Amino acid sequence: MNAFDNDDKLDFGQLPPAVDHLLQQGVAAHFTHPELAENAFLTALAMAPEALPAHRCLVKHYNRCRQFDKALSAAQAWVAAAGDQAGLHENWLLWQSAPGYALAALKGLAFILLRNGQPAEAEAAIARVLAMDPDDGVGGSVIAALIEETLVIS
Repeated sequence: MNAFDNDDKLDFGQLPPAVDHLLQQGVAAHFTHPELAENAFLTALAMAPEALPAHRCLVKHYNRCRQFDKALSAAQAWVAAAGDQAGLHENWLLWQSAPGYALAALKGLAFILLRNGQPAEAEAAIARVLAMDPDDGVGGSVIAALIEETLVIS
């Protein structure tokens, strides 16, 4: 079964219909046709570089495919796009507060930094998330625990 069998679609929020369709296609194709999924996500981003769900999909895709260098570039672009939309400084280390979507992007970057073998950088990113989100609304504590576990094992 794929995302189109019974019209059950993922809710990516308000997106142009063509972009939403590409994301739905990419998600449906991810496990069976990773190249098609990557193409769908990249095409969606080319059409709407401000579409944060497209950034998230691409990061998750590269992570699942264990393409961590590509995932890192995609996560950095996601943070940049989210920060730009929120009117934040381009350097996330200088963020004092951020909306949830920017925090989610930074959390994603922290995770990818960890997966890419950069635990110190991941720790810095998740520390910013936790500082701006003390109620843990975006779940930064989960990534913080993974980072801590990695640092203990190292």
